[in-house]
Amino acid sequence: MVVAVLLAIVLVAAGCAPAVGPSGPLEPLVVGVEQHMTIEWQAEPRAQATVVWGYVTNKSPYTFDRLRLLVDALDPDGAILGQRLVWAPGLLGGGGRTYFEAPIVPAPTYRVRVFSYDRVETDGHRRRLF
Repeated sequence: MVVAVLLAIVLVAAGCAPAVGPSGPLEPLVVGVEQHMTIEWQAEPRAQATVVWGYVTNKSPYTFDRLRLLVDALDPDGAILGQRLVWAPGLLGGGGRTYFEAPIVPAPTYRVRVFSYDRVETDGHRRRLF
């Protein structure tokens, strides 16, 4: 049992499994992200799953690294049917834009939120903001 739970945690962290934990759905670890970033996305049916894909735009002067997005599959009443954590690749510099993709279960609607990120300071150090 413990091995199964640990394997599930590793797969979720790697973005390979749905991200619904044993204690309920995940929520973003950061608040106020809308002052720094915008997210544009769309859902597209592909083969066995739906893929939610899009771009995160950094509207701040800061550089962000290790940006993770939380994609929720929602039923018509807004209840969560499934979740997926995905990484946005590379650094996201001030005024920059990065692409993301998240395969997820088919659903009537979706929601995409920033889950966590690190802010890169001007001296090259990272400041974890979660």
